[in-house]
Amino acid sequence: MLKNKYLKKNKFWKNIPLRRYLIFVSAIFFFFSGIGFIVDLMSKGAYSEPLLFINVLYSGIVAVFYVYSLTRNLKFLPFTIIFQIVVGINIWKEANQPLLSEFPQRANLDAFGILVTLVLGYILLVIFINKEGLRNFRLQAEMDLAQELHSNLVPKIEIVNKRFEIFGVSNPTDEVGGDLIDYFENETSHTCYIADVSGHGVAAGSMMGMFKSTIRVLLNKDEQLSSILTETSKTIYYLKKKNMFLTCAFLKFNSKNTVEYSTAGHLPILKLAYDSNNFDELIIKHLPIAATKDLTYKTNSTVYNKKDLFIFLTDGITETSNKKDEDFGMEKVKKIILNNRHDKLSNIYEKINNKLASYGKQKDDQSILLIRCL
Repeated sequence: MLKNKYLKKNKFWKNIPLRRYLIFVSAIFFFFSGIGFIVDLMSKGAYSEPLLFINVLYSGIVAVFYVYSLTRNLKFLPFTIIFQIVVGINIWKEANQPLLSEFPQRANLDAFGILVTLVLGYILLVIFINKEGLRNFRLQAEMDLAQELHSNLVPKIEIVNKRFEIFGVSNPTDEVGGDLIDYFENETSHTCYIADVSGHGVAAGSMMGMFKSTIRVLLNKDEQLSSILTETSKTIYYLKKKNMFLTCAFLKFNSKNTVEYSTAGHLPILKLAYDSNNFDELIIKHLPIAATKDLTYKTNSTVYNKKDLFIFLTDGITETSNKKDEDFGMEKVKKIILNNRHDKLSNIYEKINNKLASYGKQKDDQSILLIRCL
């Protein structure tokens, strides 16, 4: 489920280059400064010429303040309201009883002022639309392409074979996410893993793509899990930004009833045995992938039986907070799984996702991968 197909309104305005934003607010200024001439026309020339032009400037400035408050900085809105009231009252107080004999000349001035401000506002608005419209069209096309690539890299997983039932979903918080879920099968093993790149967006998505490509190459060579993680960390370390890293967790099922596992800075893998009500937390305390160079990763193993459950999560789920700033946490996930352990894995996911959505707003990529042994 992809969210935010197009740029959010606040992101749109914050990403507009300053020069183009100034063109936009200038258009707004001229459109609304004409109100000063309209007010003078309606009052039959009650304003002196200096006061008229002050009122024209005031009308345009108030409009610009409102636009700035609503597009860039909402905290500026109280000042805008106070400015409008205080300055508007003082201008109104200076208005005098108009001389009707002078009104025809003033009416011509007001009409000319309205025409000029409207034309200038229209010209600037057209310039803004032409420049920003083309830019936004290109940006939207690029984001659509990035979303399509992300969908191909991180598809929904729904697999049922002789050995496993597997279900996984990754919900990015931006157009492109940094979470990854994957399943790989060859003649000797079945590998499931989850990963979470620091941050989110296009940069995180790019690093996630590099990680999946490297992992798939090494899995195709049937490398040992410890070697896969060690070599991947070395490879990505030299390709990433300095402040980026990646956490992950792996399960590698062999032909017997044992599964090899490893984690790198990630949440533990949960295991719920069919005949137990308690979860085992499978974890090895390694640094994240590509956190430093020359890391060596180790693995451990555990036995599994039919109908055992394994659960991978990213911290976008456990760290979702409510209005009291309380995290959703791992225990709530465990409780939902325990109460619905015999359901289809897709139903278990839906119940977790529904509870999560009602608990708090999504702030990070949220991914889950569920495996039932058959």
